[in-house]
Amino acid sequence: MYNVPMTILQWVNTAVIAIGIPTIVGALIYIGKKLYLLESLEKSTEKIKHNMKVVGDYLTRHHTKFNPSDLKAFSPLNLTEAGKKFISSIGFENVFEKNKSDFFQCIESENPKLKYDVEVAAIKSIYVLYDKPYMEFLKVLFYNDPNRNMENSASTFGVYVRDKYLADHPEITQ
Repeated sequence: MYNVPMTILQWVNTAVIAIGIPTIVGALIYIGKKLYLLESLEKSTEKIKHNMKVVGDYLTRHHTKFNPSDLKAFSPLNLTEAGKKFISSIGFENVFEKNKSDFFQCIESENPKLKYDVEVAAIKSIYVLYDKPYMEFLKVLFYNDPNRNMENSASTFGVYVRDKYLADHPEITQ
């Protein structure tokens, strides 16, 4: 009577070993392949992220037209009185104040070390945040004023954002 359960127990044990070990090995190989794929995707994503930053920096630096009545073309760019009035008249000051953290996060995501880095990142923040609901007023402005578009206005808004950021970050001195 005691031999029968031992035989069944031995049979179950053999079945578990025969099925279980290959299954575990197969699962580990499968998981290893997936981890390798994730690692590969992470490397590719980092390359894409870097390339997008390079493209964004290039476009921000080299395809910047500005309205000469809004900005003084001295180094650094500065808002003119007309530029300040423009920013105030369209309500950008209020939009900025209500969403300051979004603008500053865009700048900080670029890890700026120099004032120039802040300026480039601030102008880029206008492009990045352009599709946010609080920036829709710009689309209305551009539609109603054919002399205004992102290409000639982003620098004006960006210089305003740059100045606000630098005012809050006096540790950036150069």
